[in-house]
Amino acid sequence: MVLSACAGSAASESLKGTEQEVNSAFSNQISPVISGDYIVWQDERDGNWDIYLYDMTVGRTESALFEDSKDEIEPAISGNRIVVSDNRRGNYDIYMYDIDSETKTQITSDRTDQKEPAISGDIIVWTDRRNQDTDIYMYDITSKKETRITTDKADQSQPAVSGNIIIWKDTRDGNDDIYMYDINTGKESPVVTDPAGQTNPVIEGNYIVWEDRRAGNLDIYMYDLLSKKEIPVCIDPSPQKTPAISDGRIVWADGRIKGTNIFIYNIATGQEKTVSTASEYESNPAIDGNRIVWQDKRKGTMDIFMFTEDASEPGIAAEEEKGTEDESGAKESPLGIYPASAAVIAAYLRATSGKDRRRKI
Repeated sequence: MVLSACAGSAASESLKGTEQEVNSAFSNQISPVISGDYIVWQDERDGNWDIYLYDMTVGRTESALFEDSKDEIEPAISGNRIVVSDNRRGNYDIYMYDIDSETKTQITSDRTDQKEPAISGDIIVWTDRRNQDTDIYMYDITSKKETRITTDKADQSQPAVSGNIIIWKDTRDGNDDIYMYDINTGKESPVVTDPAGQTNPVIEGNYIVWEDRRAGNLDIYMYDLLSKKEIPVCIDPSPQKTPAISDGRIVWADGRIKGTNIFIYNIATGQEKTVSTASEYESNPAIDGNRIVWQDKRKGTMDIFMFTEDASEPGIAAEEEKGTEDESGAKESPLGIYPASAAVIAAYLRATSGKDRRRKI
């Protein structure tokens, strides 16, 4: 079995910061996402799924953005724009909400389902059933142009986007793999095609991260588009799932302590820490800067919690300059786009050299 720094033991150090409850309304609040001072989630308090916003700039208040009698689900956010799947017409369409202008825009209108939206800057992606199988589509907010990205007859789902790169889960090879599409070149290519399942991909800059089953359970893996290297982030007999990434740091829900807890990994330093172990029911994390949010069942129903990292904690911002965005929208540091540390790559090469990886569906 391939080993990584996290294999076989709990993280030895906790991230320094403050944990707080964001929302504790009756019923369930799930699928939180965060961008800057905005936290958005899917909310069941009125008997169906609505979308709520928590704004930390105006006295930490929350408000309903979508509260139609039909369901609104699967929020995603980039800056001041939120996209959701909305069932108000009897099928799911993609809608966008602009926080600054307080306006809603219908993005898709086909009578089949459009779901799983993701957004980065002016680009919205989603899964689309108009061709009977599930494909990935894209919409450019500036040009108002819709584009079909995948045409393979197998299903493509779980899209994510960062800058000019779109990624997704793809079943064309008979199992779950990760594929990508470069908007600038129009080229599609596989990222990982291991015979085991790879699911729930996320992307930031040149790093693609996903859940991987090649060791027989869910682990976290990463692919560097610059070096074209695949690196195991955390491989442990307990499950690691639902990763998210921001500023070169990866968070996920981890089962190695008790129940599931939130962990974080710094790509530049190769260091892993625990974010929260206060509950056995922490899952589905999201991260932006020094804030991490997740859904938590410690009170009997799912609520939204947030961890704010101390400014003194040595993270990406303290260790290297942020740099500027390149033409693709990826953030570049003086050392490249969030480079993996030599120690991380060396550990990976030592673990994999001369050993067969276990592959299991």
